[in-house]
Amino acid sequence: MKKAKFSPKDFLLKNINFDSEESQFMLMMRMYYIITAVYIVAFYIFAAVTGIFKEMAIIAVWLPLHIACYFTTYRCGRRVVFHIFSGGILTWLIYSVYLMGEDYGAHYFIYPLMVISFFATYKNFYGKVAYMAFLLALNIGVYYFGKVHEPVILITDKQGDIINIMYTVTLFVCMFAICFIFSNTNQTALEKLNSYNRRLKKEAETDALTGLINRRSMYRVLEENMNVKDTNFTVAIGDIDFFKKINDSKGHNFGDEVLKNISEYFLAYMSDKGFVCRWGGEEFLFLFPSCNADTAYEYVLELRQHIESTPITYGGETIHVTMTFGVEEYKSELMVTELIHKADDKLYTGKNSGRNTVII
Repeated sequence: MKKAKFSPKDFLLKNINFDSEESQFMLMMRMYYIITAVYIVAFYIFAAVTGIFKEMAIIAVWLPLHIACYFTTYRCGRRVVFHIFSGGILTWLIYSVYLMGEDYGAHYFIYPLMVISFFATYKNFYGKVAYMAFLLALNIGVYYFGKVHEPVILITDKQGDIINIMYTVTLFVCMFAICFIFSNTNQTALEKLNSYNRRLKKEAETDALTGLINRRSMYRVLEENMNVKDTNFTVAIGDIDFFKKINDSKGHNFGDEVLKNISEYFLAYMSDKGFVCRWGGEEFLFLFPSCNADTAYEYVLELRQHIESTPITYGGETIHVTMTFGVEEYKSELMVTELIHKADDKLYTGKNSGRNTVII
């Protein structure tokens, strides 16, 4: 049995779910631990080369402790992880100021801590304010302590430049990691929200079975066309003949297949002519913008003839269905409900005169 290969990426992303805020925070903390661990190693090398390591030998335990704290991101909650990390950084800050003075102390690490604290908890406003006040007081206190306290280790200007460069690079990388993770997270969340809103909007405007727009959406389209000055359009209502008999004799699944089949054709046919919606049950409403009744009548005749001549097969059975239509041209004095009522009256005239016809 082959052993799984070690992957640094798997090590970093273990138990990470990018949809979880907790996981995103843990990922940020792991990256912060790794970046600061690199800084510690670099500082060890610097201290060894310059000969100051023996004067601050106690820092040898910092890296093992840092690594041990890293593994809290696998087992502990967000606040615990943050407080452990915060305690480690602040301990190093105070001790480095004590050893090297304020100019070369690690007090700059306070600023990333301030940013991270806002993600450690989302609702504890007073806790954040208190932590900010603590960091501010600590920063001021460290500054004045460095002014009055003689450093234990004397740092030359050249050594000081190297230390400051290490601080600067480390802090820039840390801030980049924080900004990258949370900007990427926010962008992903925004994209998901937009996608969710689009899906909700589509679901609210679309009939689930047929994929056509629903009655509410068609009302909006009708009103938009009516609000156009000197507009001219025609509506038609179509109803499947004897649809109840299809459901009763063949079953509702067959009836659903009939609705979906003819809806696909309606959608394709109306793509360059106007709009079609499932008005309700087996009824469909058609809107032909910039179209008079005579032209719309010709279109609807094509629809009727196609439906009549096209077989529908489901579950090994094949049937033919027919439809009856009523066509009404819009006149400026009509309301939406009146326009549809007139088309509906013509539909039922067609039903009463034998079905499978178009009444204008």
